Amino acid sequence: MAITGVAADELGNAAVKSSSGGWKSARLIICVEMAERFAYYGISSNMIMYLTGPLGQSTAAAAANVNAWIGTMSFLPLLWAFVADAFLGRFRTIIISSSLYILGLGLLSFSAMVPSHSDDQNQLQVTLFFCSLYLIA
Repeated sequence: MAITGVAADELGNAAVKSSSGGWKSARLIICVEMAERFAYYGISSNMIMYLTGPLGQSTAAAAANVNAWIGTMSFLPLLWAFVADAFLGRFRTIIISSSLYILGLGLLSFSAMVPSHSDDQNQLQVTLFFCSLYLIA
């Protein structure tokens, strides 16, 4: 695709300013970002207590796991930005990443509901918890 002075939509056609972008597009992004921030702060504020309580980790291990998760969450937007710019486009990337985020939240809720009566079930709970946590990241 050649670089020109005319703005183009995702199909390569000239974008009409009155019918593209604006608040119509911004509503989706604002709603997704608000929901993501609520979920992020809800998870991160309770994670140390959950890791040290039901999952039985030491405080040091829980803090290391929380820091690794926050570091991963801070880095991955750069990767998604590259994917959006180079391959998928901004709206497809938002839809895909939002779908992964919702799937991760569902799995995270499910991992908290799994009963842990034996070591095998506790290992399943820990594995499901960390898989869903990094799917959210």
